[in-house]
Amino acid sequence: MAATSDPPEESVALFCDITGLLRDEAITRLKANNNDIQRATEEYFEDPDSRKYKWDESQFNMGRQGEATDSGISFNIQGPDELPPTSYQNNAAPTRPPSRANNPSPFGAPANAAEEDANLERALAESAAESGIQLQEAGVVDTETNLKYFGPANRPQYEAEQWAMIPTKTTNEPVNADPPPSNRKRDAGTPAFLRQTKDHRVGSILSIYHKIPLIRNILLQCGMQSRNYGHNSEWWRGQPILKHEHLAAMARGESVWGEDAHPEFVEELHRLMAFLDRTDRSYGTVDSLIDTKAIDPSFGTWMPDVEDKLFEAIRGEAANNPDCDINPMTTVGTILPCTSLPVNGSQTEDSTDNHSEEERDTPFVFLDVQLDTEQYAWVNTVYDALDHLLWAHALTPDSNFPEDANYAVLSKASEVVTIRLSGTGLVRPCEIPAVLYVDRYMKERKHLALKFQTYMRFAKKKLRMFDTWEMSLTRCQGQRCHRVNGLSSGPHDVRACLEGIIKDAERKMQRQTRTAQWRHFWDRMQSGIELSLDDIFLIHTWSGPYTFLPEEEERMEKWKEVVEGCTRALEKLNADLAGLMELKQQYSEGIIRIAKRLTCQEHEADDERFVFRGTSAYNPEYWNPTHKYSLRGVALTNELAYVCVRERGEPVAVDGEPGLRDQWWKIGYSSSDATPVKTEKATVEDVLHAAGTESRYPILVYASEAAMETEPIPLSDALRMFVRADNRSFQQELAQERDQAEEQPPPSNSLLSGFTAEDLSHLPAYAPPTKRKHSVGSSVATRGSSRNDLDDVDLAFDELDQFQDHQAPSTHYREFADKSPQSNKLGGIVESLANCRTNEDLSEKQTPLETQPDVEHGTIEEMQGITTSKSPEMQERTGGFAPFLGRPGHSAQSGAVDMMDIDLDAEQHEGDLHHQ
Repeated sequence: MAATSDPPEESVALFCDITGLLRDEAITRLKANNNDIQRATEEYFEDPDSRKYKWDESQFNMGRQGEATDSGISFNIQGPDELPPTSYQNNAAPTRPPSRANNPSPFGAPANAAEEDANLERALAESAAESGIQLQEAGVVDTETNLKYFGPANRPQYEAEQWAMIPTKTTNEPVNADPPPSNRKRDAGTPAFLRQTKDHRVGSILSIYHKIPLIRNILLQCGMQSRNYGHNSEWWRGQPILKHEHLAAMARGESVWGEDAHPEFVEELHRLMAFLDRTDRSYGTVDSLIDTKAIDPSFGTWMPDVEDKLFEAIRGEAANNPDCDINPMTTVGTILPCTSLPVNGSQTEDSTDNHSEEERDTPFVFLDVQLDTEQYAWVNTVYDALDHLLWAHALTPDSNFPEDANYAVLSKASEVVTIRLSGTGLVRPCEIPAVLYVDRYMKERKHLALKFQTYMRFAKKKLRMFDTWEMSLTRCQGQRCHRVNGLSSGPHDVRACLEGIIKDAERKMQRQTRTAQWRHFWDRMQSGIELSLDDIFLIHTWSGPYTFLPEEEERMEKWKEVVEGCTRALEKLNADLAGLMELKQQYSEGIIRIAKRLTCQEHEADDERFVFRGTSAYNPEYWNPTHKYSLRGVALTNELAYVCVRERGEPVAVDGEPGLRDQWWKIGYSSSDATPVKTEKATVEDVLHAAGTESRYPILVYASEAAMETEPIPLSDALRMFVRADNRSFQQELAQERDQAEEQPPPSNSLLSGFTAEDLSHLPAYAPPTKRKHSVGSSVATRGSSRNDLDDVDLAFDELDQFQDHQAPSTHYREFADKSPQSNKLGGIVESLANCRTNEDLSEKQTPLETQPDVEHGTIEEMQGITTSKSPEMQERTGGFAPFLGRPGHSAQSGAVDMMDIDLDAEQHEGDLHHQ
């Protein structure tokens, strides 16, 4: 075999820049890997501390047994190894007894792995046959006659129906794939959002939180920042990004199980916030976040309340970072006894001491309104739902109020209030306020809260008594009424019963009258009197003369009395019910008036109905609340949500500062629609109507003005690099889509048959755009299941001067190799650095057309002249498995290039889009 020649100078310099190694060791490593810079880089990052290629002269100054020697001998010659005689070989006993199957090996052991597998399979089959057990069929089951190809899963998508994993039943459910990249591109000015593929709304909640600067900052500071957030070209679709050490273990062939095989909650939360900040995609998914141990400890064995677990995880991780203050999004509730204050609001010193002893504070982030069907029957507004949650004892008629009753107040209000209507769900349309005031639930207004509860309880008890009274008035307990009124037996409405009796008596009276009329004409026919045409007409219309017999007269009088008595009873019942309804309306109106207090400004309420200015009923304490929150988002279902984005408008004429305006957006992903991605402008009226009518379990997010005026913190360098790498992956998807469209066969020229050459001469000339170069290693098809799309990633940040107070991390990153499906392809990084170095050398010679940012460069395979014609399934991965961009620490490093200072390509596609 011929000796490997020296590697090219460009490869040596590039390898030194990536690894930080000295030149001699770099050349040795390259030559050992046949001058393949990609394999050499992967080998280095698999074991950066390996001394395989390091020259250690001290070994030649030691004796045979490793002792130091000063004899000056530069080397020692070792004698030949002593080998056992050949006669002793294969005399040992076999490692296991011979199989019962016929084994051709004379020593009872298989000669190779194939024979071992065959012997084991035969042994199992013979053992199963002796015991009467029928072997289970295993493998790929498919009755189709199409030719199958087996190889690496290199395609970005596979249809589920084409996989034959021993299906247990036939399914015809369609697989809803993601739209093409061009339909997933975010338009300028539109917000990106997160979707969810399971039955929860975490993606919608985080999409709304991201538009509240205070919450965005808290989520970005939750937990400790990572030095490297990795990359996966399919991360936006839900594939996880694992930690570096776990990827390195998988690259070494080690198995990773349990929590190590799932992403970290904090890192995934940071990725999602950064994604919403600067992504070019219109949407992403939260599946990787849900797959973390913090939210799903069982990893799919049983699904917890994901939305509740999200807030628990945020609260738990916030303690790990002293810079993360979760108090602005934490509300503190206090349980108070209803006997702590007299109804008139007076308070003594003794009652204050007893009150402080019984207070129980509870911090919470997520206000979950779990009500039953009976409670939801009283809910007409969000305030009604909060009343029945916080004042449940007072508003439950069966409770012992006030002796054994408690109520909840808010001792500290957060800057953001998240309300979820759960339980049995809304039973009627609910009024959703655009502005929420929580003053009626604050601790400093507890005397008013207790007064409100007392009156509302009194009014509800009255209404309940009126309902009982109405039921007693309208319930008929007759057991034989159904015989005459046609109703079913048992209790029924007395009004329907009376109306049925009236109809039955009238029907009998009519039948009696017709009987008398027919008897009149029958007697005439029996006496021989011929009937005239007028008589026949009278018979036909039942309008002839009649005469009742004495017993008929008696029955008619009885039936008339029944009709008159039922009519009088029905009229009296209706009058009683009308008076009862009037009383119910008065008490219901009183509850509405109480529910209106401390929910709006005084000028916003109707004076005659609610305020009563100038009368003794007027009380200024009932109005002008101060704890104001505006609606910032509504999560209706797992497919649809609304989010409010604060935008800068035209400059104000007074001070010249740009004004702020809120724009509502309808966002969501409906896999059943022809255009699944929904990003449409909406009005606040549309949002309030949809929130109150289109979902039984809406999630409402309110924020204070202080939360909206908070200055957003900048992303860390690691997060910006993560988003930039993901955007480059998306640009490559768009480029491949364009290339595939260009490769389509031209349309038939049958449409041009009616045109002449003169007509065609007037058409403008068309020059096809420069075709991008793609290889198997750089195409989206081969990047589908691996994180290898860091090609041409811009690792520099040209706007660092915007974040002067944000220090870039000084520690070095470390790269790890990975052969898992979650691995990135380091070949893209190597290629980008090579292109960068090449561009630096040729920058002075290039023309403007040659420096267009949309021109792609060839991959490492193209640089080395590697070509292949295999189908995607039969192709081996041409790139390596080193997933992450990083740098190891090396004490002997000299003149290494800082990866954060390299700018590989101009980012024309970011612009204003990333500053929305």
